[in-house]
Amino acid sequence: MILIYSTTEESSVGKMLKRFCIKTKNMEWKVIIITILLIISLIPLTPVSHSNTKPLPLSTLNSNDPGITFYDEQLFMALNAYPVSTNLVIYVKVIAQTSDSGYGPAYLLNAITNNDWWYQVGVAYNWPYTNGSFDPGFHMIYMVWNSSGDPVIGPVLLNFNGIVNSGDEMMLEIEISNGNIILSAYDNSTGAKAIAIVNANGASSIVTDLNFLHGFITGLMTEWYHLKAYFGGELGVIYRLQYLTTSFTLGINEIYLTSPPQGIATDEIAYSVSNNYTFYNLSYIGAFTASNGYYFITGNLYPIFLNYKVIGGSFNIPINVSYFSDGLKEIARLPSLIFVNANSNISLPSIVLNGLSRIVSLNSTPILANRSGNITVYYQLQYFININIPVNASINGIYTTLSSGWYNASIKVVISPFTYYPNDSRIMVFSYPTNEFTLITPTNLTITYILQYYVHVNSLIPLFGSINGTNASISSGWYNKNTVIQIYNITFYQSNETRAVITKILPANKILVNMSYTITANELIQYYIIVKSQIPIYALINGTNSTLTSNWYNIGTNINIENITYYGQNNEYRYVISNILPSRNITVENPITISIITVKQYPLIVYSKIPVYALVNGTNETLQKYSWFNAGSRIQIENITYYINSTARFLMEKVLPYSNFTLLQPINITIITLPQYFLNVSSNYPVYVLFNGKNTTLSNGWYNNDTEIELYTIWYINQTERQNLVNISLNGKPTSNNVIIVNGPVSLKLHYVLQYYINLISNIPIKALINSTLVTFSPGWYNAVTPISFINMTYYISNNTRYIILSILPFNFTVNRSLTVKVTTLKEYLVTVNEPILITIANRTLNTSEIWVPAGQTLLIPKYVNISNNERIFYNTSSYLINITQPTSINVKPIIEYLVTIDGNSEWLPRGSVITLTQSVPIYEQGKWEGSYNVSNGVAITVNQPITETFVKNINGSFVGSVIILIAIIIIAILFLTIRRSRPKF
Repeated sequence: MILIYSTTEESSVGKMLKRFCIKTKNMEWKVIIITILLIISLIPLTPVSHSNTKPLPLSTLNSNDPGITFYDEQLFMALNAYPVSTNLVIYVKVIAQTSDSGYGPAYLLNAITNNDWWYQVGVAYNWPYTNGSFDPGFHMIYMVWNSSGDPVIGPVLLNFNGIVNSGDEMMLEIEISNGNIILSAYDNSTGAKAIAIVNANGASSIVTDLNFLHGFITGLMTEWYHLKAYFGGELGVIYRLQYLTTSFTLGINEIYLTSPPQGIATDEIAYSVSNNYTFYNLSYIGAFTASNGYYFITGNLYPIFLNYKVIGGSFNIPINVSYFSDGLKEIARLPSLIFVNANSNISLPSIVLNGLSRIVSLNSTPILANRSGNITVYYQLQYFININIPVNASINGIYTTLSSGWYNASIKVVISPFTYYPNDSRIMVFSYPTNEFTLITPTNLTITYILQYYVHVNSLIPLFGSINGTNASISSGWYNKNTVIQIYNITFYQSNETRAVITKILPANKILVNMSYTITANELIQYYIIVKSQIPIYALINGTNSTLTSNWYNIGTNINIENITYYGQNNEYRYVISNILPSRNITVENPITISIITVKQYPLIVYSKIPVYALVNGTNETLQKYSWFNAGSRIQIENITYYINSTARFLMEKVLPYSNFTLLQPINITIITLPQYFLNVSSNYPVYVLFNGKNTTLSNGWYNNDTEIELYTIWYINQTERQNLVNISLNGKPTSNNVIIVNGPVSLKLHYVLQYYINLISNIPIKALINSTLVTFSPGWYNAVTPISFINMTYYISNNTRYIILSILPFNFTVNRSLTVKVTTLKEYLVTVNEPILITIANRTLNTSEIWVPAGQTLLIPKYVNISNNERIFYNTSSYLINITQPTSINVKPIIEYLVTIDGNSEWLPRGSVITLTQSVPIYEQGKWEGSYNVSNGVAITVNQPITETFVKNINGSFVGSVIILIAIIIIAILFLTIRRSRPKF
């Protein structure tokens, strides 16, 4: 407990002097006592010696005594909106954990009062001292900071009045009561507690609107000192608030305890929440924090809301999950909020059974905890169906086999009336109790059915017989087991000209259905054939020479009719069988009538050096020198080209007396021909020529003798693409002549180079590598496949003005089309400074004395550059913000300034300034200046470094001693005179 006292009573020395002044008679013996007391009052008090070993402070970001070689890691949650008034209570599960150095953390509750004082209380484990040792075990720790951000009390470590174990939940409380602030820690498991009472300094409430004003917060914090930076290996710690905060800030600080401390890493983010179902987290430098506005977690622990849903219905059997929290295995029942070690597994049951009902996990298990948040696990509800025989059924529209087993709840089952099995067998199902239902409970099905087999009937004619003794037509279909089928042998007449005779029934004409059967009826089909002819007709019937007459013939009988020709007088004409209807070779497959037709023919004689082809009554034929054709035949001589070889041929020019005529008598034909030669052209691109006065594309082909062809050496495909003829080979020999005369077979080989026009848009010359040769690029025609690669070279107009290339599009390419190269440039001016300084341009800062700046860009020169917290450079120049429109020279004069703090008042002064340290004091006091120089009052000092001087006053001992001695002399004199007057006169 910290107690502050004040008093207005007189000192004992004053009281004694007063009594002495009142009682003056017969008091000579008191003179010596008074003198002794006066001498004692002039003896100074001896200073108390304290050890410099003390606990390290809390929240060193604002501490003036940070230690020497430690690093401090702070994980905090600032309550930006919270229903506080005169007390703040939180709960935290404390964990005994240490770093390699043996130091442990402090789990802290922080509160800012309405007078901007800061109070911290918590539970520390193995808290370190400034000399590197530590206080083992759990202790309550607290500290107080004033409104200037300076520590005024602590840190103080207090022992608990009982045992505190790792994993116990501690209640931390800061309460304002009767002008004091009560700081307490209470173990909810063991009842151990510790309390400290400090002065409230006029505070009446705890507030959140002053957060971060001096680095103070109202909220929660885990703080841990280390000998190395970026430790970030805390075990999970869970804080719990009394109420939900709707706004908070998560933060992580890493502080190097120099003097003053340096914040070497910091990160923070604010959140607003409307419920406690969403966790927000912050991960930085290996450390982790998370909160949902009600819980605050620091360290290697993920908060996860774990819920489950059952698809298909309800399931009331509890579902337990197992997980590890701070290395200990925990069991929770869904739904639940759990706190899980990072990257550990959450194990869930894959199947939960309840008799003939169960749920099956739709998620993979275990679940890897790799983030905080909400996880919903889905289960499918299933029921067991017990059925006496597998049947075909539709389950939710999908055709399958329904057998005993587990099925998803709420499925719609439609049982098929038939279930098919191998070997052409099936069962016919009778409804039980209905052929369709929705699965909402475990179900037991008993199916009533009859066995059937499929009987295949293979016959070209209808079959008649009896089924179980009843006359019926016999056809393919399903028959019940043990059905008796008998087939009758009856000849079937389809018409007067078609009939069928059954020759055999397989496997028998009577069967008992106890399996699937194929009944095959072997029939012999017969057709009646009618023969019409004016002359005797002979034929080979099934290979035997016979006279062909009208009769019944078996299907498939082969009839080959002989063809006999009749010649006239002197062979000037003849009669031949022109047609046998329907055909000379007949396979009996239906009733037919055979008719024999004859025709008269005349001879045709042809005179020609080449073979002659003609359309005879529309049929293409080769005309022999002597040929017979039907009288009245229409003959058209075909204009057929005759090939001597693959490169020379003859065309038919004329046919005498005519090429198209009707043969009504014997006739002679004469053929006249024209020679042509083949031109073979080989080229990598289309060949454009002047041929018969027209522009055309040259191709392989036949050309008349003495044809003239002119080749174009350059052909423009379009305005940006052309062909350039670079090589001509005629019949294997190179030539420069582009005019070709066809007077024999021609082999022409040409090679073109495809060229594209490449355009250039640029306001400066640019360099390029074309086929590995460095040139200044210009627009023009370039061969296809030419590699062009541009070089990004800065173009200098002068020493202080240049163009830089921002982009060349395209920058490098292989010529395969026409394109435009566009060069984008930026004009820059050279800016020089008389000495290197920090220059900011386009959000980029650099230290230089020379820089190229884009035209029109604004350049910023800092007015001050801080070397440290108490030393800076003032750059004296005419302008600090310059718009660069031309080459520019800048002159700056750097002036070093130091921060001078005199008795709490700070001011920046140039190096070399002279100040006089003086302070007025009463005559009974004296003072001196302590700090950087430690000089007497009234002394002038020169500013050559940062200066801090504080005027320290004390009693002017010489003056006060002289006054006391003078008073003593006066008193003695008065006493002496009094005694002398009181003596009796003699």
